[in-house]
Order: sequence, then structure tokens, then C-alpha cells
Amino acid sequence: QARYVKNIGFLVSGRVLTRNVDVGASVKKGDLLASLDPVDYNSRLTAAQSQVTSAQAALDQAAGEESRFKQLLANGFTPQARYDQALKDLQTAQAGVVGAKANLKLAQDQLGYTQLHAPTEGVVTQTGANVGQVVQAGEMVVQLSSFNDRDGVFSISVIYIGAAKVGMPVKVWMQAKPSVTVQGVVREISPNADPVTGTYTVKVTLQDPPADMFIGAVVVGEVSNQGREVVTVPASAILQTGDTPEVWLVSADNSVKKVPVKVDRFNTDTVTISSGLSKGDRIVTAGVNALNDGQKVTVEKADAQ
Repeated sequence: QARYVKNIGFLVSGRVLTRNVDVGASVKKGDLLASLDPVDYNSRLTAAQSQVTSAQAALDQAAGEESRFKQLLANGFTPQARYDQALKDLQTAQAGVVGAKANLKLAQDQLGYTQLHAPTEGVVTQTGANVGQVVQAGEMVVQLSSFNDRDGVFSISVIYIGAAKVGMPVKVWMQAKPSVTVQGVVREISPNADPVTGTYTVKVTLQDPPADMFIGAVVVGEVSNQGREVVTVPASAILQTGDTPEVWLVSADNSVKKVPVKVDRFNTDTVTISSGLSKGDRIVTAGVNALNDGQKVTVEKADAQ
């Protein structure tokens, strides 16, 4: 999967005039993806340009009047109040020009927003609008997935998810082409299991993935991890009389004694023990609830295979 997925839409609403890409298309930054009907926005631009012209004319007139009344005031031929009114009209006209130019810039921007360009290169993974459809501002028109940054996405069972760690190196190859391999690093581990499959999603960032590892390709991952010695015994060998699980250890004279063990994992029919037993130890696997410390047992000899 692509690491970065962008839902791209217009910044203004309108009727879709063209859509130049379909699912699977590869695009480059700046490519035209779709466009809206620009008629209304062209009209708004024309109106905004007219407002600027009108506001500029009003400013020129107000500036001339302010200059004349300023001279008359200096010569004592007009009252202060009349000049103050002319100055106020000039300031109002100046503000009108600023507002008209701001509206013109907004109209120009909105006209530019009728064309939807790709913000980055990538591949189209979904479309949300067709030609003739009216869309609202922000509505997804094209979903663009980055092709450069890709993740290998794996579903890991609950038995093994405990071994997954962020930053763990992973070897990844294509199922269809095992010779195409890359290195990856675990970057995300889902905290919740999928409600349907019961598995956990693990995302592995691929380092310089080749073009053959396209989005949607099936990949296989392998992790090499430093292990430790463990012992697997039948579940019937575990004696649980307190907080610590125990097993009956058979001594050289066939007497038994309880020894505590640390259980690493409970499986369906077996138990994996990480500490408490050593190589060569003999334990009782049947009737563990009927024994006492020091009791002697008979060891059955296995038939030669």
C-alpha cells in the first residue's frame, strides 16, 4: 500500500467539466486532474475588475477634492469641517480600493481553483466524481497515492504479534517474483485486532522498493530474530496449585518433586516453558494431580521406532 494517501478536491464548488484521470493512472506533480465549469467564476472576476476600476475613480476624485480643500483651508477660504469631510471621503475611497483589490484577488484565486492539479506525483487509486456532477468544496474528486513511499502490509496472528517490534528489520519479496527483494522496517503495529479475521495489521516501510512492487502487489515478509531455548511439554504435565505453574521432576531414583517453571505460551495441546527445566530432565506427563513429593513412579520405556 501507499504510505501517503491524499484525498484531493476542489477548493470551490461547481459542476465538473472534465476529469482527465482514471483509477490506475500515474500522474506527475502539476498535472491537470479535473476542472470545473468556469463561467460563474469568470463573471465574478469581471465584476471584481469593474469594482476596482470604480473604486480607483472614486479615489482619484476624492484625492483631488482633498488637495483643493487643503489649499483653501490654508488660505482661510473654507472651514475646518469642510476639509475634514474631504479628508474622510479620501480615506473612505482609499479603503474602497483596498477592498476592491482584495475582492479581485479572491475572484482570481477562485477562478484558478476551478482547475485541480496534482500536488505530488503518484497513482490514482480512487475517483469520487464524474463529468457533469456538482461537487462541493473539499469533496474528494481524486484519491492520489504516493508511489515513492510504499508499505508492505501484513496480517499477523495473535500468536506471533507479541514478537513484532517497531524498528524491527524485515526482508520482503514479491510472491510472484521471489528474486525481487527489498529490506524494510516495521513502522506501525495496530493496537487492535481485526474484528473479522482476529489478526493484527503490521506496516513495514520498504526501502527503495522497485517498480515491480506496485501498489496492490502481494508480498511476503520474513523476520530473523534472536531466539532462546525453550521446552515444549504436553499441557497435561502442568500442575497449577498456586500462583506459579509447576511440573513433577523425576529424579534418578524415580522419586518426584515439584519444581516451578515459567510458562512462555499456552498452545492448543502443549505448553512452551522458557525456564525451570534443563536438557535431559524427565517430567511426569500423566496423573500429575495424584502425586506427592518424594513418591516414586515407574518410568515407562518407549518402544524403539
